[in-house]
Amino acid sequence: MNLQQFFSKQGYDISEKLNWEKYIDIWESWYRGKVRKFHNYYIYNGQRKVKMEKKSMQGAKKVAEDWADLLFNEKVSINLKNNTNTKALNEILRQNNAEVIINKGIEKSFAIGTGALVVSVQDIEQEENVLDVSNARIKLEFVECKKIIPLTWENGKMIECAFVTTKYKKGQTYIYIAMHVLNKNKNYVIKNYMFKGKYSSFVEANEEEKEGFISEFDTLSNIPWFAIITPNICNNIDSETPFGLSVYANAIDTLKCLDNAYDGLDNEVVIGRRRTFVAEEMLSYDDGEGRMVFDPNDISVYRMPKGFNKDSMIEHDDASLRTEQYINSVNYQLNILSSKVGFGQERYKFDGQAIQTATGVISENSDMFRTIKKHEQVLKDSLITIVKAIAYASSTFANTIIDAAEVTIDFDDSIIEDRGAEQVRAMQEVSQNLRSHKSYIEEYRDLNEEQALEEMEQIQQEKMSNQEAFGFTTDLSNTGESQINNKDDKQDDKKKDNKGKE
Repeated sequence: MNLQQFFSKQGYDISEKLNWEKYIDIWESWYRGKVRKFHNYYIYNGQRKVKMEKKSMQGAKKVAEDWADLLFNEKVSINLKNNTNTKALNEILRQNNAEVIINKGIEKSFAIGTGALVVSVQDIEQEENVLDVSNARIKLEFVECKKIIPLTWENGKMIECAFVTTKYKKGQTYIYIAMHVLNKNKNYVIKNYMFKGKYSSFVEANEEEKEGFISEFDTLSNIPWFAIITPNICNNIDSETPFGLSVYANAIDTLKCLDNAYDGLDNEVVIGRRRTFVAEEMLSYDDGEGRMVFDPNDISVYRMPKGFNKDSMIEHDDASLRTEQYINSVNYQLNILSSKVGFGQERYKFDGQAIQTATGVISENSDMFRTIKKHEQVLKDSLITIVKAIAYASSTFANTIIDAAEVTIDFDDSIIEDRGAEQVRAMQEVSQNLRSHKSYIEEYRDLNEEQALEEMEQIQQEKMSNQEAFGFTTDLSNTGESQINNKDDKQDDKKKDNKGKE
């Protein structure tokens, strides 16, 4: 049995996935940086075909890396309703190394077009249809495009989905299929299957191999335990497919031109090296000592055939290199690539050795700013979905209650605006009573209103503790409140005096 036969038995047609695999293979080969029939080619030298390998600048990999770093890095924060829930969520994310998983997941999703974050509950024990969750823990993992099989979708959004993964135990390959489908109550049920073999041919694992394996798991909720990640790009290949488009899908020709220019630069250096052409007579043995006049291993010396003009026993080739023209060509293609993938102009520059990435603050009117905000819209929905799934799974099956009714995602805007300069200005406004402490904490500490109030209360408590530690007491007679009361008392006395005079 193979995958297509398995899903056909379950009542699903996976031809959409099979038809899309040719595009996945193309984008994945560019992500690896070596494309068959492009980077491997032949040149006819007049006698025979010589096998050649074209140099790759790894432009596709660089683009995907940069988008992942811009959209999800250590400065991105996920906050819930209060500190208690946020800390509980962050602990689960830390245990799963979520920052690395999500960053790498975005990189691969933008490269291949589609990826998925999937939540599961591990170490659940089942006895006679009773689940023991005392040792349960939440697991977050990324599933790449090739292992995602959409089952039902609407308006390009996957509603039901299957994920195919492999594990290796004692030299045997096991295939796991997890189908996230809706039941009649519109709740998600995860149906698990375990096989051994290869994707093209596998058989069901025996009962001994499936020990502790839960074949069906009802989540009891309509919250999906998976979130699809795709670039926010309209699919101009097939508008009906649920699969996303690679961020460089429409820049393949540019990637080819870039590698042609880069390979040409290397060939210019190799072919243009200095050569010395020497007559055959100059390479014969010396009559006196019986040794070669020139080192036979010197690759810069070329033996000329018999009949070479003896008036020119040694000649040099002093052809100048055209490296500057090739470097200009590489930079030209980098500008086109930068624009095609949404970075705008001059994101990359080639200095003759490596690609340099532009740094510094970008304008809010730039193409890059608008594209970042565009991708954040889709990514934000995916992250909120997976956070709600983690919170629900933890609260229901892992003994850690997390309220994810309110989820805020604060993305890194440091490249968009000069946060340092703005923060200094905001601090000055607070010191001059032109801005409240609460609004400052909310904006520059990335906290919600409740968290900001808790932080202000903690600051006030520490301030009071420090005053007591240095012997200062909080005498009400010296406070602003007491002074106001005294002022009010004096005004009342003055009114009584005026009334008595009347």
